[in-house]
Amino acid sequence: APQLGSAKRRLQVSLALAGKESIAKMHYAVRRLLKIVCSHFKGVVLFIDDLQWSDAATLDLLKSIVLDGEIPRLLIVGAYREDEVPDHHPLALHTRELEEMNVSITKIKIGNLSVNYAIPLVAEALGMDDDDSKVKSLAETIHRKTEGNPFFILMFLRSLYDEKLLQYNFGAMKWTWDEDAVNSKIVTENVASVLVNKMNRLQEETQRMLMVASCLGATFRLSPVMTVMKHISQVEMRDSMRASMISVSG
Repeated sequence: APQLGSAKRRLQVSLALAGKESIAKMHYAVRRLLKIVCSHFKGVVLFIDDLQWSDAATLDLLKSIVLDGEIPRLLIVGAYREDEVPDHHPLALHTRELEEMNVSITKIKIGNLSVNYAIPLVAEALGMDDDDSKVKSLAETIHRKTEGNPFFILMFLRSLYDEKLLQYNFGAMKWTWDEDAVNSKIVTENVASVLVNKMNRLQEETQRMLMVASCLGATFRLSPVMTVMKHISQVEMRDSMRASMISVSG
């Protein structure tokens, strides 16, 4: 029995070392690939979105890339939601660690869009960016209600489409809408009511799943929800959550 315990401990150490060696090899392979790519261009921008959902392994890889001084002409840009990254979040911890190592990190806080930027956003979303003036009135109306939040702007556009207030005219090959109907809707509704209406249009089973999941926060593991709703398959659960804009893991 003592010999068995000793062998087991040696095996655990060996597996841990093998795991670290594999990670180191993967980091090296990614860095080498970036060196080759970056050496063939005047500059390369690596953009990574939603860093608030990144795990420790991903952040360790980014740290490995940042600390490699042999990768030429590489700019790393990361985006995250500030309200989802508290001081104890892995991203915040990694950022502080890099700053302590004298790595230059520029932080840019992005607020809501002004109406001048909301107009081209709406125009691009509707494929009408060749002439922003065509959506100026619609964009200004939406901007007043959303205060320029990009996510809410696109969500309002989607709600207009879902309620058939915004429709694509295949004959004219463009999006059309009734200004009076849109104004009436936006005057009476706010962002919260749009979310409620969106959820009310979901299937009843999905709404029940949301009721269960809402007790666990915006990000949660599937297993606790599955325990409550065993008759829903994991695939159906994931599809429902994607439709509801909820983040899940595991």
